[in-house]
Amino acid sequence: MIHLLRKEDNFSPADYSENKEKLRNPSRGWYRIFYFDVCEKPDLEEIERGLVLSHSLVMIFVDISSLKIDEIGEDVKEYLSAVLNFFYDKKYDIILRFAYDRVGKAMETEPSRFDRVLLHAKQLIDVVNENHKGVFILQGLLLGNWGEMHTSRYINDDKFSEIYEIYNEVDESIYLAVRKPSQWRVLNRAYAKTNSLEGIRTGIFDDGMFGSDTDLGTFGTKSKADVGYRSEWTPSEEYDFLELLSKKFPMGGECVLDKNKTYSDFSFMIARLEKSGITYLNDEHDIDLINLWKNTKYQGNGVWKDETVFDYVDAHLGYRFVINGVKFKKDKNGFLNVSVTVKNTGFAPMYQACDAYIKISDFDGTEMHEIKGGLNNLNSGETTVLSASFKKDKGFVTVCAKRSVDEAVVFFAASTDAKGNVILGKLE
Repeated sequence: MIHLLRKEDNFSPADYSENKEKLRNPSRGWYRIFYFDVCEKPDLEEIERGLVLSHSLVMIFVDISSLKIDEIGEDVKEYLSAVLNFFYDKKYDIILRFAYDRVGKAMETEPSRFDRVLLHAKQLIDVVNENHKGVFILQGLLLGNWGEMHTSRYINDDKFSEIYEIYNEVDESIYLAVRKPSQWRVLNRAYAKTNSLEGIRTGIFDDGMFGSDTDLGTFGTKSKADVGYRSEWTPSEEYDFLELLSKKFPMGGECVLDKNKTYSDFSFMIARLEKSGITYLNDEHDIDLINLWKNTKYQGNGVWKDETVFDYVDAHLGYRFVINGVKFKKDKNGFLNVSVTVKNTGFAPMYQACDAYIKISDFDGTEMHEIKGGLNNLNSGETTVLSASFKKDKGFVTVCAKRSVDEAVVFFAASTDAKGNVILGKLE
C-alpha cells in the first residue's frame, strides 16, 4: 500500500508563487541592435559600453556592402569572429543578420552579379560555423533594404531559394528566420504537400508588427483560397499560420506605432503577441509605441493587474516558467517521489533543450536528480510535471533549470537564489 505523506505533518511549504521579477533568461526577451561594417575592425570597448545588462539577447547587424571583391579576406573573417566571440563571452545570445544595406537603398549597394551574392553567402556561413556558439537566430537572406528581403534587384523565388539552401548549411543549433510568412512558404514548398515541419528550422521576423492592418505589407488582403499557397494571406489567416510555426521556431521582430489609430487599451496587441508566439522584440523601435506601453496600465487580472503593458510584455516574451504545485508520496519500496507541476505562462516555448533538477538537501548532503529535457518545447499555457524519486525523505526541497548546451541558468518566476534554485519547502 502506498503511503501518502501528509503535507501538514511532514512538509512545510515555502512561497514559490509567481513573482514579478525581471528574469534574464537565455534566448528570450528584448534586444538592441549593434551595427558593424564587415571590413572595419570592431571597437569592442565601445560595444561594451552600449550593452544592456538586463538583456540576454543582442542583434548583430553586419553591413556587407563594402565587400567589393569575390573572396572574403582573412581580416574580414577575423573581425567577424571577434564580434561573435565577444558577445558569446559576455553571455548574450545572438540574432545575426547580414545585409548589403542599412539605410534603405539596397538597389544601389547590392553586387551587380548574383553569383557574387552566393559566394558571399557561402563564405559568411563558413565563418559563422567556425564561431557558432551563442548564435541563436540567423535572419534574412542578405538581400533587400535593411536585409528585409524586399526592394532588391534579385527578388524572385529561385534566387531566394539558392541563398536559403546555403543558409541551411549553418550549424544545426542555429535557427533561421525570413521576413514574411509568404516567403517561408515559397522556401519550404514541400510543407504544402506533407504538412510536416520535420527538417525545417525557420521562423519569421516581422519588423512591421502593428504598423498597419497588414503589418506594413507582411500580410495581404485576400484569402488563401483566392491567392494560393505562396502569396500573402489575410491577417487572420496569417496569424493562424504564425501560431502554427511558433510551436517549433522562434518568432520576433519590431513593433511599429500605427499613427492612423487611436489606442484606448492594448489588449489586442498582447493577444496578438501571444497567438504569434513572440520570443524577441526590439525595445528601441518603435520607441513611440514602447513609451505608450510603459505609460499604460495592463487591464488583465492576476499578479500583473495594474502593472504596465510594457512590464507584462517584458515578462512574457518567450517562455516564463511558473511553479503551480508540489506533491510527495512514498512508494512500496520506501522511495520518496517528488512531483513539481510547472506551467509556461509565456508567449512561446523554450526552443533549446532545457534540463530540470530536483534536490533534497540536509546537513548530511544533497541528493539531486536530473530530468533531461524536462522543460523542452512546453508551449504557451501548457503544464508539465517534473518527477524524481529519492532515498532521502528529510531536508529542503528545491528545483532549478539550466539550458543544456551551456548550463545557463533558466530562472523560474518565483523567489530564487543567484543559481536559480527555488525552495519548495522542507520535509521533516
